[in-house]
Amino acid sequence: MPFAPLTGVRVVDFTWNVAGPTATKVLAALGADVVKVEYPTRPDPGRVFSFSPVVPGVYDSGGFFADLNIGKRSLTVDPRQPAGLALVEELIGAADVLVESYSPRVMAGWGLTFDRMRELNDRIVYLSISGFGHSGPHGSYVSYGPTAQAASGVTYASGEPGRPPAGWGYSFLDVMTGYQAAYAVTVALAPTEREATRIDLSQVETGAAMLAPLLLDAAVNGTDTTTGAFPPGNRSAWPDGTVDGYRYERGAPYGVYRTADEGTDGFCAITVLDDDQWAALRECLGDPEWARDPRYATVAGRVADQDSLDAHLSEWTRTQTKYELMARLQSAGVPAGAVQSGRDRLEHDPSLRAREVFQRRTHAWVGEHRFGSLPVHVDGEPLPLADRWPLLGADTDAVLAEWLEADPARCAELREAGVTWPDGLPLPSYYPQAV
Repeated sequence: MPFAPLTGVRVVDFTWNVAGPTATKVLAALGADVVKVEYPTRPDPGRVFSFSPVVPGVYDSGGFFADLNIGKRSLTVDPRQPAGLALVEELIGAADVLVESYSPRVMAGWGLTFDRMRELNDRIVYLSISGFGHSGPHGSYVSYGPTAQAASGVTYASGEPGRPPAGWGYSFLDVMTGYQAAYAVTVALAPTEREATRIDLSQVETGAAMLAPLLLDAAVNGTDTTTGAFPPGNRSAWPDGTVDGYRYERGAPYGVYRTADEGTDGFCAITVLDDDQWAALRECLGDPEWARDPRYATVAGRVADQDSLDAHLSEWTRTQTKYELMARLQSAGVPAGAVQSGRDRLEHDPSLRAREVFQRRTHAWVGEHRFGSLPVHVDGEPLPLADRWPLLGADTDAVLAEWLEADPARCAELREAGVTWPDGLPLPSYYPQAV
């Protein structure tokens, strides 16, 4: 078993939804003891949102939540009570990292500013994740991944020419921000002589950084990406030219083509950048009459007539299944790849299977499934996912005993006072009741 680099690191996890839990999932996979802190009247909406619980009415059985929070433990506390807030401060004093993804006003509203955290723990790493950061004119704004994607320019960079922006999926920037956040924490933990560190991560700035080529093109060349040719869709957008002695050319065919597979997941990406690849593709096609059209004899001609070329090629790809097509073209020297759905990645991708990206684990409510692991190998081996999830409140007493040396009497007193788990307290109406 490979060494888990963050073994012994304690993380107080005040995150919810997607971006924050992604960050702390990475930290847990690296070996950190991540304790997810929730209070019963405001639990993580990710337990039920977008995806119904596997077991109706059981708030610990959300499959999406289980995948995002594998490897963590759960502690429930009500920080609105003085005794609850005092308990949170004790946890901060015993921790190495605090991660939160609330709106900027929440932690400050509890009095848990960075200055206060530094008083409690002079080595704490405090990471906040928000849409626009905690400073600047938009510092008070509340947002989700799709909002930040639009504000950062990520949404505008995807789509078909002359059509409205298509965006990059619901939580793309949530996930990318989560990985950036985990990276920032590991860097902050690196120094042996560490001081308290404040990390203020903005989703909008994370998205803008991903668009560096577009920003550079606009800054240096004054390129206007608001023309009808942008976004470029799946086609080659690189202009013809030579850079550092290397010849870059636009290519065609260059796109994603419908295949014969059933349902909506049948597509194969095909790229032809030069005449040799075009000749190989023609041979795979059986060199039909349309492929011998003089318009397609050169790269420039194929690029100029992409619409007709794509129409002809699509007629042929629709007669092939995507994996058979990929194998046939690749063996002929034509770059091609099946466009994979979630099921494809789980069941058909030999590389992901060999690298154990999806590991089988058994959840108390969800059952045995494959959960996404960290896409990193240490010493040549994948990091194993802990067979553990934050069942709401299940680890409260154990964490208090390990982190704060709280004895059973104190744990019972906190429960009876409604500080850690108010017995019988109804959950809010939007949240399913336990069965």
